[in-house]
Amino acid sequence: MRKVALQLALAVACLAMALPVLAKADKTSSASKPKTVTINLYDQTMMGSTMVKPGTYKFVLESDKVTVETNGNKVVATVPGHWEDKNQKQSSTGFNLDSGSMKEIFVQGSSSVFVVGS
Repeated sequence: MRKVALQLALAVACLAMALPVLAKADKTSSASKPKTVTINLYDQTMMGSTMVKPGTYKFVLESDKVTVETNGNKVVATVPGHWEDKNQKQSSTGFNLDSGSMKEIFVQGSSSVFVVGS
């Protein structure tokens, strides 16, 4: 009887220690990691309501916003947006403009584009 009780207690203890590990693994696998790309701007470009000067910037693309940073990690602009599936992998990294305002950012190897400002 004692042997069965000890085995049961050990099984419950092992399960109690394993649950937090399983819960953490599940949480990290469902969260999408932001994509970071470096883009050169050769002209002034509107990002939402912010005019971004020419230069090299780091674009951090999350699920609901894009953050534009300098090489020194200074935030220049943060603009809402969303990912849109294009059903075809992009052959390069870049962006599309409409009247000097950035509308889409595409990342090489991704089948989605980030739509800026919506």
